[in-house]
Amino acid sequence: MKGGAVLPKDFNSIISEAAELIRSHSFARVISHYDADGISAAGIMIASLKRAGIEYQATISRSLDRATVESIADEGSDFVIFLDMGSGQIEWLDEIRGDVLVLDHHRTVRKSDKVLQVNPHFHGLDGMKDVSASGLSFLVCTALDDKNWASAPLAITGLFGDMQNLHGYSKINAGIIEGAIERKLIAKETDLRLSGNSLTEMISSSVSPYFRQLSGRDDAAAEFLRSADLDESAAYGDLKEGGRRRLMSMLTLRLLGQGCSKETVLELSGDIVTASANSMRIDDLTELLNACGRTDHPGIGLALCLGDLDALREATRFRKDYDRMLLSALGKVEDDGAIVMKHIQVLKPSNPSLAGAICGISMQYLLEQDKPTLAITRSEGSTKVSSRATKSLVNAGVNLAESMKSSAEQVGGVGGGHTIAAGATVPIAKEDQFLELVDSMTGRQLGTGS
Repeated sequence: MKGGAVLPKDFNSIISEAAELIRSHSFARVISHYDADGISAAGIMIASLKRAGIEYQATISRSLDRATVESIADEGSDFVIFLDMGSGQIEWLDEIRGDVLVLDHHRTVRKSDKVLQVNPHFHGLDGMKDVSASGLSFLVCTALDDKNWASAPLAITGLFGDMQNLHGYSKINAGIIEGAIERKLIAKETDLRLSGNSLTEMISSSVSPYFRQLSGRDDAAAEFLRSADLDESAAYGDLKEGGRRRLMSMLTLRLLGQGCSKETVLELSGDIVTASANSMRIDDLTELLNACGRTDHPGIGLALCLGDLDALREATRFRKDYDRMLLSALGKVEDDGAIVMKHIQVLKPSNPSLAGAICGISMQYLLEQDKPTLAITRSEGSTKVSSRATKSLVNAGVNLAESMKSSAEQVGGVGGGHTIAAGATVPIAKEDQFLELVDSMTGRQLGTGS
C-alpha cells in the first residue's frame, strides 16, 4: 500500500465518520472560504463529490456571518458542508435543520451534539501549522475514495496558501507530500522561491518577498542585477551555480538590510513543488487562487481547481491586476509607514480586498518586527480588521486569535482566527476603542504592561 498521512487514532476516526456522512447523501450544499486554502478545499470536495455521483451546489464566501447562515438554513438543504469556516460560529450552525459537516482548522468555540466537526484542535493538533482546511478536505475525501489522491496537489496548494510550508512540514502535511511524490502526482526540489521569465521580472514582480526600492520597479531591479554582474534579461534557469549563489547572497543582504527577521530571510529558498499533471508550480497556483478570491472572482479559482483551461487564462489576468494593485499599495506603506501605537502598529489601506495581504507582507518585510500589525478598512457599514504577527512574537506570548475575539466582542463585534493571523469585524463608531483594547491586551500578552 502506498504511503500517506499518519493520523492520531481519534482524529482518523472522526475523518472516517465524516466520509460516511458524505456517502450517505445524494446532494451536498458546499460553503467555503475565499482564500487559496478555502478554494482548494472546495475544489477537492467538489471533485470527490463528482467522482461519487453526489450532486452539489457550491458557494465561495468572504466570511460566515449570521445572515449568511440564516440564508443557507432557509434553503432547506438536507446536508451542508462548511470548509475553512464554521467552528467559530457553531452556535449558529446548530440551528440548521439538516446534517451539517464542518471541516475547519481555526480555533473552535465548542463541540456540538448536532454538527459534525473535523477540527485538529479537538485532537491535540494545531490548525495553524499541522493541517490546513484543504488538508482536512483531502483527508476526508481520500477516506471516501482512495482515487481522490488525485487532488493531492490542491491539498498542497492550500497548505502553501496558509504558509504551512514554512519552517518545516508537520507530520500530516509531510505525509500528504510524500504520498503525492510516491504516486508521481508532484515533483519537489529546493531552490530560490521566486518566479518570472527574466531575472528582472523575478525581482520587480516579487510581492512576497517584498524588496524595498526593487519590488514594482523594473529599472531599479535591472540596475541591482547589473551591479552584481548579472544579465538582467537572462532567465534564472540559464544562471550557472556561481551566478545563483551571488544572486541569493545579494537578495539575502537586501532583506537583512531592510530589517527582516532571520526566519523571514530563510524563506527566500524553499521547496518548489510542481504538479505533474500540468507542470504548474504549486506556489503559482496558490497565487492565482488568492488573486481570484481577492478580486471577487472565486468561481474562476474554483473552475481552475477543476482543470478549466479558460479559467487559467482568466485567473492569470486577475493575478496580474491583483499584483499590480498590491505592489502599488505596498509602495505606499514603504513610503509612509504605519500608525504606531504602544504595542501594535496600524495600517489603513484603501482597498478592503487587499487588507490581509498588505498586513501580512508589511509585517514581514516593511514594518517593525516587535509589534503585531493590524490593517483596518471600512466596508458595508463596518470596520474590517486583519491582523498579523511573526513567529517570534507568538513565541513571546502574542495571541491574535484571543485579542481579536475578546476586543471585538467588547465593542459589539466578532473576531477570531489563529494566534499568528486573525481578523475581526467591529462597528465603525467603536473602531478607536477596539484598537485601544487590542493594544492593551497585546501589551499584557507580551508582559510589557497594558
